[in-house]
Amino acid sequence: MRSLFEGYNPVFKPHRLGYEVEAFLILGPSQRMCYYDGKLFGGYTAFLLDRILADCCKPPHWVTQKTCEPAFTAYLKTTYLLPISPTAPMFLRAWPHKVEGRKIELRGCVQVSGVTSGQWVDAVHAEALFIKPKS
Repeated sequence: MRSLFEGYNPVFKPHRLGYEVEAFLILGPSQRMCYYDGKLFGGYTAFLLDRILADCCKPPHWVTQKTCEPAFTAYLKTTYLLPISPTAPMFLRAWPHKVEGRKIELRGCVQVSGVTSGQWVDAVHAEALFIKPKS
């Protein structure tokens, strides 16, 4: 499973509700899973989104030395806007939308290069609910 996250190196940024997380990713040959030729498998992009959304639910290791309990996915809704080439660079983003006790609502997206140089366009949107375990 580790090879599925090869090249994934998230960057944490402070957010009013916790942390926003970003990651730039270029898939290696073993990660280029396609159901249709030239189109990245949607289940794999959902897998990547689930990971980056989960990263929003815990502080990065440099913020706290304590062991942090992760939150768990209650639901994940993905909306596919554009097909993604398996060789296309991807920019993944996730951020908290609402926090109520142990419930964390999150938003995220996968972006790909647009027509204009330096432009990123949304290819996949995600909404999720994560639950932190009881203490």
